[in-house]
Amino acid sequence: MIDDQTKQKLLKELEKSGNVYLSCLKVGIDRSTHYRWLDSDKEFKKRSSQAIRRGRENNCDIAKYALMSKVKEKDMGAIKYVLSHNDPVYKRKQTSNVMIVHKKIDSLPAARQKTLEELLDEYAWDDDAHARGLELQKELTMFGGQIPSKPDGTPIEVDKLPDYEAYIRDWQKNREGEEDRERFKRGSLPNSIIPHDPEDKK
Repeated sequence: MIDDQTKQKLLKELEKSGNVYLSCLKVGIDRSTHYRWLDSDKEFKKRSSQAIRRGRENNCDIAKYALMSKVKEKDMGAIKYVLSHNDPVYKRKQTSNVMIVHKKIDSLPAARQKTLEELLDEYAWDDDAHARGLELQKELTMFGGQIPSKPDGTPIEVDKLPDYEAYIRDWQKNREGEEDRERFKRGSLPNSIIPHDPEDKK
């Protein structure tokens, strides 16, 4: 019953903002709860997609109103923007040095266009991947652990952490072994066998 009430509140917030993170924050739930409901409740998933779409439409209307208000205030930046996007006289002409060569090929079947619902589902999945990445990041760095770079030297994005989990854990294990060897050379006990204070268990 509590979940149903919270779902209704969340749907109302989604219609206002079109943003999952902000809506969950307002209602007082974790974003992962929203995605758990998406997986377990088909009706909620459908209504959530509709609410997000309406929320984004509302935001666009608000932005248009704000833009036109700036135009009425004779804000030159807003005036230039409106004219350059709407008036053929003031539209910027797009120039390009690219040479287009037409080549005859066998006709290919037309690619299927994704529906709005599919695009929204992909957006929700991206948010879910980000949430899982944040949880894994917290787990991997909980005791002072570090996140290494990819083998090519570039940083690992939060959304991609689950894909590199095994690689990161191996790297951390090897690094811990190197630190233990260094401590042993200096005459200190390795981290792995440092005795713990019995008071810590209380």
